[in-house]
Order: sequence, then structure tokens, then C-alpha cells
Amino acid sequence: MQEERDYSSHALFRGIILLGFFLLLFRLLVSGDITYYIAPKMIPFSYFALVILLVLGLMQLWRSGSKNLEELYCNCGFSHTQTGTPLQTFFIYTLFVLPVLTGLWFPMTVLDSSIVAKRGVIYGTGLNTTLPAVRNDETDTSYDLPGTDPDIVEESIDGTKIVEDMNYENDEYPTRMESLRDELLENDKIIVSEARYLDITDNIYAYLDWFLGKEIEIVGFVYKQPDLEEDQFVVARFGITCCVADASVFGILSTSGEMFEVEEDEWVRATGYLSKITLEDWDYPYLQITDIEKVEEPENPYIN
Repeated sequence: MQEERDYSSHALFRGIILLGFFLLLFRLLVSGDITYYIAPKMIPFSYFALVILLVLGLMQLWRSGSKNLEELYCNCGFSHTQTGTPLQTFFIYTLFVLPVLTGLWFPMTVLDSSIVAKRGVIYGTGLNTTLPAVRNDETDTSYDLPGTDPDIVEESIDGTKIVEDMNYENDEYPTRMESLRDELLENDKIIVSEARYLDITDNIYAYLDWFLGKEIEIVGFVYKQPDLEEDQFVVARFGITCCVADASVFGILSTSGEMFEVEEDEWVRATGYLSKITLEDWDYPYLQITDIEKVEEPENPYIN
């Protein structure tokens, strides 16, 4: 009888914990805060998990109050009696209860520059995630703003070869990159939209010389790398493929020319003309900002 009561209590605890996860996930979905944790493409799977958590939680509560031993035990031939000391049992259940309590009680926060400092920034295609110390005398501004002639650039750089040298497995990728490059070059102003953030920034990096002098508008938060000059910072965005655990930081090195004062982690809409900076044999896009506007944090701060 004692064993039956013990098992009923454990079934009750497990049911409460499962329903706690159900409530947490329900709250995240209803409020839209789920996008702080997972990519939008993963949200449909959350609805499936929501139903499963509800069903399993109710089943455990129903079993805990049953007087029928056959409903308490699965008759699989193995004993499911809880083993270990009460302290061990308390510790195990606490591991499951704490995530529910912290998720329900504490406010949601967006990844910020403190995470960037640990993970680093991916510039362009991600071929180099370490930015050496920046010196203003290495910036290439030897072209006429606001535009440049693609035909002249083509003589000095073979855009197709750049993409091919990256050894992408997908044969369609170079063609798609060239198509996007041509589309962007036709525009007087390149607006880096959220929907194509990675595609556009990758394209700018891969065909950097083609875009020198182009006007660019980009939205992101300010990250001030420790070894940057006072008027230099990175306009960055977090990108997630599945969830925040795999979050990476994508950005473009910028300079405000001491015309605009911005604080770290502020969200801004920066507009300027693209140049490049060469550091340790790597060419980086370098945005010379002509106008910057502080904006509210986007509804979905992450890109994917």
C-alpha cells in the first residue's frame, strides 16, 4: 500500500511538471515571446509539443488519483518504483521545476553585446570571424562617392571566381549570388531587409569591390568592439537557425566619423556609403555612415 501511495505521489508530481511546461510554452506562443528562443520556422513544432505536454500531463494526473493498480502500473515486467533517498528525489524534480518557474516569472530578454563579446562577429560570408585592430589609415576611400562603375570593377575582380573559390557544395548558390548581385547593383540604394539580411550581407562581402560607393541602409544593434576607434562600431544582428543555442552574430564594421553618438546595444538604422578596409590580408566591408537614426527594437530581433 505504501508503494502504491508513493507511486501515486510521483505520478502527481510528474503531471504537475508536465502541465507547467505546457503553461510555459502556451504563454510563449500566445505572447509571441517564443521568437526569443527559436527560429520562426520551428514554431509549428511547438504547437505539436504543446498538445503532447497537455495530454501527458493530464494522463499523469488521472493515473495519480486512480484506485486501480492496473492503471498505476504498466505491467511491463519492470518495477517503476522511485529509487534513491528523498534528497536525491527532490534534487531530480527541482531540475525540471526550475526551468518552468524561471520561464514564467522572469521577463524575456534579447541577446545583446555581452554575448557578442564571447562569440565574436561573423563578417560577410563568415570566412573570418576575428577582426584585427582597426586603423583609419587602412581604409580604402579612393573612389568617387556615391557610385562606382561596375564595368571598371569587373576588370579588377572576377566576381564569379570569388564565389567558386568558396567551395560551396550547392551548385545553384553561385548563380543565385550573381543574380542577387545584379539586382542590388541596379538599385540606387541597397536596403538590407530582415527577410534577406544574410543573403545581402553575404553578397556584399563576396562582391565587395562591385559595391564600393553604393549607398546602404541597415538596421541592427550597436556593438563596440574593444579595440575599435571611438567613432567605429559594428551594426550587428543575431541569426538563429534553430534556437538561441546556435545563435551567431552577423554585422558590418561602420564608422560614424564622430558625427553621431551611439551607445552599445542601441538599435539604429544606419545609412551610408560602402568602402572597404584591409586588415591582415582580408578585405572587410566598411560602412561610412552619413545618417543614423535610433529605432525601437524590432518585433523579431533575430534573423534566420
